[in-house]
Amino acid sequence: MQTKIKFPSKRLLLLIFLSGISVILLESFDLPENTSFLFNLLTLLCGFSITALFFIPSVIIKNRTDLDFMSLAHIKTPNAMIFVSAFYCMYFVFTAEYFLIRYCDMFSKKLNSEANILAVAFVLLAVCVYAAYKGTNGIARCSIFVFVFSFIVFLIVFAGNISNLEINNTEFNFYGQKNDFINNTSFFLTPAFTAVIFSVLSGYTKNFRSRQIVFSVAVTAIVYGLILFFTTFVLGEYAFAQDYRCFLLSKTTHFGNVGGFDSLYLSISLLTVFLLISLILTCICKSTGKSSYLPIVLVFSVIIFVLFICAYHFNAVKELLTNHYILNILTFISAVVIPVIYLFAFGRRLND
Repeated sequence: MQTKIKFPSKRLLLLIFLSGISVILLESFDLPENTSFLFNLLTLLCGFSITALFFIPSVIIKNRTDLDFMSLAHIKTPNAMIFVSAFYCMYFVFTAEYFLIRYCDMFSKKLNSEANILAVAFVLLAVCVYAAYKGTNGIARCSIFVFVFSFIVFLIVFAGNISNLEINNTEFNFYGQKNDFINNTSFFLTPAFTAVIFSVLSGYTKNFRSRQIVFSVAVTAIVYGLILFFTTFVLGEYAFAQDYRCFLLSKTTHFGNVGGFDSLYLSISLLTVFLLISLILTCICKSTGKSSYLPIVLVFSVIIFVLFICAYHFNAVKELLTNHYILNILTFISAVVIPVIYLFAFGRRLND
């Protein structure tokens, strides 16, 4: 069970980083073909700049009260918590579904097309239920190992593709359409869901500094930028006919006669999704007023699995639950709109 003992905020920031990179690992990363590297890089910078802004309301609340937003809401508006909790639980169910579906799609397409996807989702959820029951501190401890492993994996992938680089000077020209700019920025804004996780779980942390958020978002953006760079100058036009370009980069990685490190990609994808869904389940518990409560975790895990079954059988449901525009809108409401309402409503009375 989650205890009242606080853990260093750096662990939560590690979790936020690992959750953020899960987007680019599981997305098809489908950038338009008629855009240049510099154009895509600008949209990346815009997306992550907006992502950083999404953290501001919860950072203000944390610095002024040493509480997370959900704890503040329980204290200030206990009578309205049924509505606030319901919305945040809905948001976290949607987010969990978004990543669960994308992971299982990747698993089926790149690892085992004959696997029983329902069984894969069930086993993953079962492990996440146990992790969520153990609490945020336990998940945060796991993040240290996963971070070290992910660092090694990315180092191998990037270093192993250096010899494959073919610099095309035309990619350093700036060209792209207005609609492409909006679409690309929206894609790079997807990691902003981590701001909602921070707003709900930051109360468990100590020794928080605002610069830690900036550092975490910046490092995530750098990883995305490196993947964008190697995707453009290693895979080239071939990438536009393929999906899961991070997977392709792991396939093209080689050191002499040793090549093909796709198993590392599959491993880090599994670990980041495990941490993310476990975190989401703990966020659901916190939204209901419990730090960790097994019946709540079980109930919402069943809801997530039932929705997954619906998405598996009905493509319209799947498209709805994996729409990153909807996720971004819900993230904006959860990370910015609702916390800002509380900041304006209580202002100087936050500490009362």
